[in-house]
Amino acid sequence: MVYDTIKRVILISVDCLRTDFVSCFNGKSGFTPHIDKLAKNSTIFTKAFANGPGTNQSFPSILTSTYFFMHGGLRLLPHYTTLAEVLKENRFKTVAFHSNPFLSKSLGFSKGFNEFYDFLNVIKSPSAFVTQKKSLNNNLFRLISTVLGVKYLPWIQKQLKKFYYQFSEFQMPYLEGKELNKYVKKWIQENKADKFFLWMHYMDPHEPFIPPEKYLSNFSSREEAFNYNSNMDYEKSSKEDLKLLRNLYLGEVKYVDECIGDFLRYLDTDGLLDNTLILLLADHGQAFMEHNRFGHMYDILYNEVLHVPLIIYGLKNLKKVGIPVQLLDVPPTILDLLNIEKPLSFLGESLLNITKGGQASAPIFSESAKADLINLKYDLTKKAISCIITPYKLILNQIQGKVELYDIEKDFKEKKNLINDNKDIYKEISTLIQKHLINVTLKKKDLRIEKIS
Repeated sequence: MVYDTIKRVILISVDCLRTDFVSCFNGKSGFTPHIDKLAKNSTIFTKAFANGPGTNQSFPSILTSTYFFMHGGLRLLPHYTTLAEVLKENRFKTVAFHSNPFLSKSLGFSKGFNEFYDFLNVIKSPSAFVTQKKSLNNNLFRLISTVLGVKYLPWIQKQLKKFYYQFSEFQMPYLEGKELNKYVKKWIQENKADKFFLWMHYMDPHEPFIPPEKYLSNFSSREEAFNYNSNMDYEKSSKEDLKLLRNLYLGEVKYVDECIGDFLRYLDTDGLLDNTLILLLADHGQAFMEHNRFGHMYDILYNEVLHVPLIIYGLKNLKKVGIPVQLLDVPPTILDLLNIEKPLSFLGESLLNITKGGQASAPIFSESAKADLINLKYDLTKKAISCIITPYKLILNQIQGKVELYDIEKDFKEKKNLINDNKDIYKEISTLIQKHLINVTLKKKDLRIEKIS
């Protein structure tokens, strides 16, 4: 299927956006009216999954259609072709706007973009501090961990974060949605006559949860909510604390929905929705102790973190697709729509076959590994990986020493581990995982040799 008239491709990603907090996915009204309005004129994928539980693990699939294990760390390795590179070669201007330090130019995420704005010079956050002051951070970690022991590293990180917040003036640790919109709109206004690929990434639903006063409940000010977040020991939180945190998170979701609505209104008013392909997705979700874990840590592979919203505006056949799909398929889908051949390094497949009634064929793998907090990298000898092949999902977690099997058609919230009663299914899917790991390793070697030659 070719869309000859597409002039603009806009990728909108939202950090930490849970699918069940988006009304058009959860069947409830009022949470996200602007995203819902977009969805009414779009194809939505109700069972889309991230290929990793955090930004570092998920974005390689979104921008390069490759797996996290092929990169193995914070950096997006340079020998993989990016979606931006392909579109740039096909006469699209390419531009990115975001304020996530883990997607920065210094970590390789600017590859293929004519213009790349990560705003690290204007934001104040522990993450930006860590990524920009790596040697200082390493020395500090090493000193403290030598005295207290390596097992205290998570506690050390938490205390350093508290220390940083305590002695900093209150300031947003990322660029807020409305500010992001201003930069994006200005760029579009100056370049709207050209074909372009624009990627914008909203950070608002990410911790700390400090929505603007309009969406702030139970707190008198954003500063108060900020201090509440920074002093919270999440995994020892009470039911009341969790309720407050979920309400704060919901406020952030409502705010980012408002920002998305503002951006879409701008496009509509300026006549820019025509001939424009818009993809809206999240890189991952957010756990609220559903499995006794909070956040989106590297070893959480449950659906509250991996299940993500995926909406594509601009397709001719509007559908609600309930077949499991993955973010790895986003770049090939965009290229398919533009009649551009995908590069050899892209491992995903176009979703257009599924929208035309096809069936999902490939298993969905989500990957992670134990984080090395001292050196800001991952220990790939301690892997966590899940595999979805309908209706089952297997989680092999070497970090926690757990093996879990769920029937996610009957038990999407993953409450009943079936591993003891389904040894044959476990064996079958674990074999798929082992083959996948071998294939990823071989593909990584082949692409490096190909790039060098």
